[in-house]
Amino acid sequence: MMLILILAIGFYLYKTGELGRLLNKVQTLGSNSSSNLNEARRIIDLRFAKGEITAEEYSKLKNLL
Repeated sequence: MMLILILAIGFYLYKTGELGRLLNKVQTLGSNSSSNLNEARRIIDLRFAKGEITAEEYSKLKNLL
C-alpha cells in the first residue's frame, strides 16, 4: 500500500514538472560548494596578482582551501 502511495506521488510530481525542478535544485546544491571554492581561489589569485597579499600569505590561503 505504501509503495502505491509513493508511486502515485512520484507520478504526480513527474506530470506536473515538479520532479524535474526538485532534482535540479539538488544538483545545484551539490555543485554550489565546488563553485564557491573556485570563486575563493580566483579571489586569492587576483589579490596576489594585484600585490594586495604577499607570497607567504598567498601560499597560506591556498593551503587553507
